Amino acid sequence: MSEATRPTIELTFACPARGCGAPVVGPLTPETSSLSCPTCSTATTLPEAAEALAAEPFAPCPVCGSNDLFTQRDFNRRLGLLLAAIGLLLGPFTAWISTIAAIAIDFLLWFVVPEVVICYACRAQVRGLPKAKRPPAFEIAIHDVYKFDRRKPPRQERAVAGPLQLRLRHEGGA
Repeated sequence: MSEATRPTIELTFACPARGCGAPVVGPLTPETSSLSCPTCSTATTLPEAAEALAAEPFAPCPVCGSNDLFTQRDFNRRLGLLLAAIGLLLGPFTAWISTIAAIAIDFLLWFVVPEVVICYACRAQVRGLPKAKRPPAFEIAIHDVYKFDRRKPPRQERAVAGPLQLRLRHEGGA
């Protein structure tokens, strides 16, 4: 595949700098060695970028080094729940046609919305990976291992799981 036709692979993660937590977004290529935060200008090194892009399935996480990644649809869950709730709430007034319409819209979205690869440890997101490189779907058992601090990624200081978690950890609240 030529350079011009290769799909763009994008990496998104929370800035691990103390007190920042801003989203860092940038292209992920075998040559990518770091990405800088647009808010605090802190550069986050990505030593596993080339290794992860070459592996099938995609692993380890370029940000924290964890090998535990999963694939899910890149759709806002709150919006999906809102769609279902509206369909159900309007159901009795529309002879349940609104509920059937909400189910149909959800079904169509499942085919249209692309997939995203997410790290269990740091919640970094990788978009644009070919289907053959995507890891398996979400597994609650692996999620719980990270949620209850039974497993740590190689670079634990980067596994901040989003801006709120970053602030809580640095302020001693989590």
